[in-house]
Amino acid sequence: MSDRDYTVVGGSHGVEADLEDMDAAGGLIRSKGWNVGETALATHKYVLDANLLSSAVLAPATFATFESGLLGALDGPGGLSANAVRMTATGSFLQAKAAALATTDRALEYLVDVRQHTQGLVFGLGLTTAPLPTAAVTALALWQGDFFEDPSRWLLEHPDVLEEVVASTPGLLDFFMPGVGFPADAEQGAALLALLYDQDLGGLTSEQDEEVAPASLADAMRKLDEMADQPDAFKIERVGTPPHEVYNVYLPGTKAFDGPFPAGTPGLPDELTDSGLVQNLGTNFAGVAGADNAYVEAVLRAMREAGIPPDAPVNLLGHSQGGIVAARVAEAVSHGEGGRSYRIDNVVTAGSPVDHVELPDDVSVLSLVNEYDIVPRLDGEAYGDDARHTTIVTEVQTGSVAGNHSMTELYRPMVDDLEASDDPAVRDALDRLSGLHPGGGSTAWTFHMARG
Repeated sequence: MSDRDYTVVGGSHGVEADLEDMDAAGGLIRSKGWNVGETALATHKYVLDANLLSSAVLAPATFATFESGLLGALDGPGGLSANAVRMTATGSFLQAKAAALATTDRALEYLVDVRQHTQGLVFGLGLTTAPLPTAAVTALALWQGDFFEDPSRWLLEHPDVLEEVVASTPGLLDFFMPGVGFPADAEQGAALLALLYDQDLGGLTSEQDEEVAPASLADAMRKLDEMADQPDAFKIERVGTPPHEVYNVYLPGTKAFDGPFPAGTPGLPDELTDSGLVQNLGTNFAGVAGADNAYVEAVLRAMREAGIPPDAPVNLLGHSQGGIVAARVAEAVSHGEGGRSYRIDNVVTAGSPVDHVELPDDVSVLSLVNEYDIVPRLDGEAYGDDARHTTIVTEVQTGSVAGNHSMTELYRPMVDDLEASDDPAVRDALDRLSGLHPGGGSTAWTFHMARG
């Protein structure tokens, strides 16, 4: 049993799954109601059957008893016709109720978007009129008295504020660019920033090794963590032999938080110049935006070079930036990109902002999130309630941004803990990944990327 409490959002125990179950149950009951009604209608012909009517002369009492019993079974209070009406009405009610609840849920999401956009407009107004920002800062200081003592520490303890800022940015820009309507959301804003960076892939080389296949999700996450030691590298692993092989793709996170300016630009510190790495800040922007980038292109090219068959199960695992890339690779495959069709079964992310990425219904997503990790907040989206996307949230405050986001110190121990959990929602999410870790041996290719 897990020692830590977790919040599970979405998945097979989420609200959307319940609504889908309600709609499916309503459809089944309504369909059976129609079947019962058709049976009742077809059986009515026996009431006026010629042979039966002719027998009334010979046995009127028996005829009357039979007719009365048949009409009662068909049209009485507990008869087939009444049950058909009740079943059809009940099924229709359940489906209508599911549709109404889904509509209400979408309306609430829309209201949140309106609120966040309005926040941005109000803040824009505040930047142009002194009393308003002064009042806002005063209210903030009164609400959180330690804000001025250590702003960075305060943000570390309140990462939800960052999510609100990102979500409100379009409204702020709309205030200063009325009528332009661009960028309209965090994705479009990230796309603008991604344009500043080189997104071309140059070389892609690989080396092959024989390894031990993961026997659990914890083993798979260890393999993912080990990839973080190599810059601009990721791994594709084949477990099993044809035609029963499984492919796991391990995608580590950002290696450089750099700027878009050419290296050696006079007057600029190294932190503002291009590192030359693929796994850099520009790829983060491109990943959030869903724009073309070298990392996604490299993974698609590597999948072709690894010879992944179109019907072989593929599991994509990523930490931080790698999680964004995993989701975007699955999205690209669903759109027919990459030059070959693949079967993406699972996407597993740790500390990644992927709630805004819409994937096909046949892709199962498991997102591991620390409530105090700021990185998953960078898409400005709340955790979505999707039947095929399970988000498991923990609350661990290590006292540092890196610690709250660490694969080694946080997300791997989180997986160890989850595998001991008896929570049905957690178990269902992990059971979907059973094909990821069959154990045994594996062949692995480590791919090294280079800029064009």
